[in-house]
Amino acid sequence: MFTPVVRFALLLLCVIVAIIASVFNIKLLLVLATLISLALLWGYYMMGTVFLALNRMRKGQLEEAAQILDMTKKPERLLKSRKAYYYYIQAYLAREKDDFATAKHMFEMALDLGLSVEHDKAVSLLALADIAVINGNKEQARSYLQRMKDLKVQPQLMPEIQKMQQLLA
Repeated sequence: MFTPVVRFALLLLCVIVAIIASVFNIKLLLVLATLISLALLWGYYMMGTVFLALNRMRKGQLEEAAQILDMTKKPERLLKSRKAYYYYIQAYLAREKDDFATAKHMFEMALDLGLSVEHDKAVSLLALADIAVINGNKEQARSYLQRMKDLKVQPQLMPEIQKMQQLLA
């Protein structure tokens, strides 16, 4: 959950601590600094800035979310769960820009990779249903709504779901 700049600063600090620990022969501190450095590097490549961007997106700070997400240079290296949320955020941002083709593709990728929170799955399916309606495919929209039936959603999403159900009735 660090930006690359913060990760680099922490990594640099760990390297300095490791050098000092090796000069003064403090093996425990050397091992600890090395392990923390490895964890920071692993986090950079496998976790990226996805959840930092997700937090910004949920706060409605879409521009910041896009900037933070762009700091993840190689999303194909992310862990499967992080990659799902990477595509989820990309889809949400594309939908906000009315790029429905990209949004549909990214939401489907996020769902295929497995979003861990049921509410996020419901948001994705509702967005896909909305895109299907925009494209004139009400049958596909109904199938997306049907997939949402067993998901637990937060109360603030219910009015949107009810609007979509009325639209498709």
